[in-house]
Amino acid sequence: MNLVVESTRELEEERYFEAKQLEIKKNEPNETLKQYVNSRKYGRGNYTGSLVQIDSDRNIQTIQYSPVNWLGEDPDDHETPGGFYFGQFTNRWQDFMNYIHQKSAVRDKKLATEVKSNPKKTAEEIANQHPDPLEKYQEAFNQLLPNKQLLPIDPANPREFYYRQEPNNEPLAFRTLSSGEQEVVKIVFDVIRKDIKHSVIIVDEPELHLHPTLAFKLVETLKSIGDHTNQLIFLTHSADLISTYYSTGDVYFIDNVVGGQNQAHRLSELTETHEDLVRLMGENLGLFAVGKKLVFVEGENSSIDRLTYHSIAQKHANDVKIVPIGSVKNIGTLSAVEQQIRKTIFGIDLYMIRDRDGLSEEKITELESNNRIRCLKKRHIENYFLNSGVLAKVAQKLYITSNGNQFTQEEIEAELKRIAEDCLKVSLMSSAKDYLNLNNSFEIDSVKSLETKTTDQIKQEFVQLTNQSISKLADSLKDPTVKAWLDQEEERFKKYLETNEWKDHFDGKIIFSRFCGEVFKTEKIRVRQAYVDVAMSEDPSVFQDVIDIFESL
Repeated sequence: MNLVVESTRELEEERYFEAKQLEIKKNEPNETLKQYVNSRKYGRGNYTGSLVQIDSDRNIQTIQYSPVNWLGEDPDDHETPGGFYFGQFTNRWQDFMNYIHQKSAVRDKKLATEVKSNPKKTAEEIANQHPDPLEKYQEAFNQLLPNKQLLPIDPANPREFYYRQEPNNEPLAFRTLSSGEQEVVKIVFDVIRKDIKHSVIIVDEPELHLHPTLAFKLVETLKSIGDHTNQLIFLTHSADLISTYYSTGDVYFIDNVVGGQNQAHRLSELTETHEDLVRLMGENLGLFAVGKKLVFVEGENSSIDRLTYHSIAQKHANDVKIVPIGSVKNIGTLSAVEQQIRKTIFGIDLYMIRDRDGLSEEKITELESNNRIRCLKKRHIENYFLNSGVLAKVAQKLYITSNGNQFTQEEIEAELKRIAEDCLKVSLMSSAKDYLNLNNSFEIDSVKSLETKTTDQIKQEFVQLTNQSISKLADSLKDPTVKAWLDQEEERFKKYLETNEWKDHFDGKIIFSRFCGEVFKTEKIRVRQAYVDVAMSEDPSVFQDVIDIFESL
């Protein structure tokens, strides 16, 4: 096929490609690409700037264990060819199991040598100097399968892994895990073995044998490997994965209708010419799992809000399915009928999460009284994306710089404050409209004792009640009343600017959008994706309010 490869490191651009992009044409040998691939030789477990293939044939047969060589060298000291990850996955897993036992034996040899050479060193010092090679795999194992612990291995007795379900339980063989659990562990171990960076990772059918929760954990774990420098391409039929990541704009379908041009199109570009595919997608994406809690959130399917909530829910409430429902008015409508839906559809539990905009404390208490609606502690979900520390790490991981220099947390905090000050008027107007919309509805009392009244009496009384409601609503919206409320609201916003409270109460949607455009100068969807990844792995307290909501369901 025709292909364009883009460099992500200056070394590639200057030394190998001699340009930012390398264009490869179908059926035409490309010497630059050939020389580059042949230059990919790695030692010490590193694998940078190449291709990783994880094919769909991951059915591992019986592994043949080789006896370890106690006098042998560290397997990571040997040079790894650039095509190491081009071959079949099953062969690499066979190789890995022998590799990790040999690596562990070499570590034992190094420990013994260090004790002989430096007998005054403490055991802790020696162990820190030569860490257990299994540790990073144990951490990944626990991340993928919480409440399960991968046990140490004995290089003198090579065999399959063992784990414990709970600290005091008997050891269980790796084969007792479900097929899906085994699969995600094997894939992740295969990738983290070489510390892969700046590479293209292609995974065919990641959902095979996997529960949707496990498939999501696999994708998120792979995304974090290599400090977010890898490009991952997943070939999938999973409706759950497609609907979850649809909001990123990175979900493509192969268009078999057109020819002679790029057949990969964003899923959001489906038209009536793809009638069969549209019908198929609709049938599959409309399904949901009975027995799950359905949590409806503000935002359309194309909104990244779903991915934000989904990322948090999978770590703290994995029996939850996030469903974007559009505007807050739809949440109000759903709230009115959710009890009837729960009674009609067995095994479904419904909840709703809405933004805080326009709500008084009394209104929030009223909404949350039925335990089905939860309100965010901040104005919008975007308000949780204004943490300058996380944004600084995002800039670092996405190689976003300011005139070639790294953004500091202080610079980002100052820029956020500048934009917030500039958005005071917008936030005031937005707050006023939200407040009026939510708190000044036109309501008319019912005419009572209909059976004792004539039709003319009923009509006359209804007109009177209508006029009373108009008068009551007019009083609440008179100039002095509205002006006093606006003055009070303006003072409140100005006080927020004196502290960091503005991050909770100002219009976070506008501030975050402007920050991405004016400061980072990149797409806000890209920043939000990285922000969620960084926050959930390094500082989940940023989303603590949302985590608390999911844990309370």
